[in-house]
Amino acid sequence: MIFSKKMTNICKCSKAVLQTPIGPICVTACNVGVHSIKLTAATELPTGHDDRVTTSITEAPDHWPAALRECTDWLAVYFKNAEAAYQRPLPPFHKPDAKPETFTYRVWETLTSQVPCGQTVSYAQLAAMAGNNKACRAVGGAMRANQIAILMPCHRVTASGGGLGNYMSGNGNALKKWLLDHEGATFK
Repeated sequence: MIFSKKMTNICKCSKAVLQTPIGPICVTACNVGVHSIKLTAATELPTGHDDRVTTSITEAPDHWPAALRECTDWLAVYFKNAEAAYQRPLPPFHKPDAKPETFTYRVWETLTSQVPCGQTVSYAQLAAMAGNNKACRAVGGAMRANQIAILMPCHRVTASGGGLGNYMSGNGNALKKWLLDHEGATFK
């Protein structure tokens, strides 16, 4: 189960803003788990690996829910060494409206559990892995609905011909390429 089953009527969320090599990232979480990770692509992405590039917290709540602390710590490790981050447990997710019986949920669960760091999967392959080989467009919809970027690695889903496919808007494809390069993935 990728999302916590614990239900709450109203979540009291806190947020933290991190400065990262790819621009500011805003993480929102409650005491149950991470609600969202919002990426704002930097206008200029770093090239190659630079040990001087760090991740720092620029805005944080006075009282941190444990899931928020776990997520910011996980992201700091990710930007130093992506593979090392995915060897750690993922922070808990909390999406109260996620329904485990839906295809979208199966896609998310399949992506997080079966597509490791450094690998990519096509929309068609992910559809088949999630149980419906004709649901490529539904996989695209699931990727667009992803609120927890990087933790749920929708950047690893590529076009069937090996091209990048789409990612976010604006500078999204450059960001997707940077994330895949950072993870050591090969793609066309």
